[in-house]
Amino acid sequence: MTEQVPVTSEMATPRRRKVFTIGAALIVLLLLLAAGTTFLWSRWTHSISNDAFVDAYLINVSPQVAGDIVEVYVREQQRVEAGQLLALIDPTPYQREVALLEAARDVATAALEKSKSELAFLEEDVPLAIAISERRLQIARDRLAEMESALLMVTRDVENGVRAASFQVEAAKAAVVLSEEDYVRYGALYEDRSATERRFEVATKSFEQARAQLEASRARLGQAEAQRQRVPITEHQRDAARGAVEEAERQVEVARLRRIEVDVKRRAVVEHRRKVTEAERAIELAATEVEYTRIVAPYDGIIARKWRHLGDYAQRGEPLFSMYDPDFVFVTCHLGEDKLDGVAPGNRVSIQLEAYGEPFEGRVLWLGSATGANFSLLPRDLSSGEFTYVIQRVPTRILVDRDERWPLLIPGLSATVRIDHGPGDPQWVEEGLRWEDRAAHLSERARD
Repeated sequence: MTEQVPVTSEMATPRRRKVFTIGAALIVLLLLLAAGTTFLWSRWTHSISNDAFVDAYLINVSPQVAGDIVEVYVREQQRVEAGQLLALIDPTPYQREVALLEAARDVATAALEKSKSELAFLEEDVPLAIAISERRLQIARDRLAEMESALLMVTRDVENGVRAASFQVEAAKAAVVLSEEDYVRYGALYEDRSATERRFEVATKSFEQARAQLEASRARLGQAEAQRQRVPITEHQRDAARGAVEEAERQVEVARLRRIEVDVKRRAVVEHRRKVTEAERAIELAATEVEYTRIVAPYDGIIARKWRHLGDYAQRGEPLFSMYDPDFVFVTCHLGEDKLDGVAPGNRVSIQLEAYGEPFEGRVLWLGSATGANFSLLPRDLSSGEFTYVIQRVPTRILVDRDERWPLLIPGLSATVRIDHGPGDPQWVEEGLRWEDRAAHLSERARD
C-alpha cells in the first residue's frame, strides 16, 4: 500500500502562481486582441486625419478711399453688428472736393439757365425777324412793281402827249399858211376895192388867230416835251425800288441765317445740360467717397484682428480689420488620398479638438475637386524624370453640429477627425450647401 504524502501550503503556492500568471497572460492577450481588432476595424470603417482645423469665413474689411485714420471705434475680439461704425478716415479732403464740385455745378447751372433764356429769346425773335424781313421784301417788291408800272405809264403818256402836241403844231402851221394866204389875197383885193373892208378884217382876224393857235400849239409841244423829264425821274424811282428789293432780300437772308444762331444756341443748351449732368454725377461720386470714409461692419461678427490703428494712413483696398461671423464656423480637413475610399458627403464625423476633451460631432459637406498641390505656389515639376511619391491631400469641409459648446469653436484650433464610411446623405448635403451659400452671400456683402 502506497503511502500518501500530504500537500502542504508551501507546495500549492507555485501552482497557484502559475495558473494566475497564465490566466493573466490570457486576459492580456485577449485584451490586446480585442484592442487590435477594434483598432483594425476602426481603421477599416473610418478615415482618420489629424490634418484638420477649425475654419471660418474670415474677411478683410478694407476702405475704398485712402486717407488718415482719425477715429477707431472697436477693439480686437469685440462683437459688432451689421452697419456698426468701425473706423473713420479723414473726410475733409473729400468734403472739400464735394464743395468744389457743387460750385462747379452751380456755375454750369447758371450757364445753362442763361443759354436757355437766350435760346427762348432767339426762338421768339428770329421767326419774328424773318417774318418782318419777308414782309418788307414783299412791300419792296410791290413798290418795284408799282414803279415799273408807273414808268411804263409815264413813258406812254409822255410819248402820246408829245405826239399829240406835234400833230397840233403841224395843224396850226397849216392853218397859219392857209389864213396867211387868205390875208394876203384879201388884203390885195381890199386895196383894189375888190373886197369889202369887212371881209379883209375877217381874213386878218383869222390869220392872227391861226398864228396865236400855232404859238399855243408850240407851247403845248414844249410842255409835252418837258414831260419827258418825268421818265428818268420815274426810272430813278424804279431803280431805287429795285435796290430796296435787293436790300430786303439780303435782310431776309440775314434773318434766315439767324436760324443757325438758334441751332448753335440749342447745341449750347445741350452742352451746358450735359455739363450739369456730369457735375451732378461727379458730386454723387464724391459724396459716395465721403460716405466711404465711414468704415462699417458688413454683418454681425467678431473683430479678429486690427491691422491699422489711429493715426495710420490707410490705402485704398488695404485691410483695416479682419472679422468673421461666429455663426458660420466649420472644420477644414486635408484628407490623404489613401483615406478617401468610403468617404462621402453626408457621412458622420467625430471631431476631437486638441483644446477640449469631449469630441464634437459633425458631417462631411463636400470633398474638394482638386488636391491642395494644384494650388501650391511652387507646383511639382516632374519634367526632369525624378519622382518622389508624396501622399496628396484633398480639402474636405465638415459642418459641426451646433450645441451649447458652439461658442468654444475658435477659428484656427487644431483637430483630429474620424469620418465614418458610408454612402452619404444627399438630402442633408443639399441643406448644408444652402448653409454654405448663405455664408458666401455674407462674404459678397463684405466686398460690397
